[in-house]
Amino acid sequence: MISRLAYIEQQRFERMGFKTVVTPTSITVTSPLQIMQLMNDSYILTGIRASAPNLVEDLNEVCLISPTDSLLATEQEIATLGTTTNRMFRNYLIIKTTGAKAYSAEDKITPFRLDFIRVTPIIQQKR
Repeated sequence: MISRLAYIEQQRFERMGFKTVVTPTSITVTSPLQIMQLMNDSYILTGIRASAPNLVEDLNEVCLISPTDSLLATEQEIATLGTTTNRMFRNYLIIKTTGAKAYSAEDKITPFRLDFIRVTPIIQQKR
């Protein structure tokens, strides 16, 4: 599924006249609200490296929002979803993490990591 989504993105960029570079990347989530500008890149969610306390106790709920897709689940649910976690994010990505007591921008969270495949367009060199 992941390779199929990456292939579809590569084809989309190729129709616009770009070649692409596909790389694995990770985002470490350290605060309850993170906003990332993805620019022209496309990010495909492949999984989560949940923090040990949250994986066991299932405390944090993670909300991923972009113009193209969204996901709302706990860290444990994302970890157990397998290939159904594959979501395509473009333009920007908002990562909102709520604790057991609901959302507060001042709350501290146990850091965790989201894993992605990043598809980056590059300009073709004319010969």
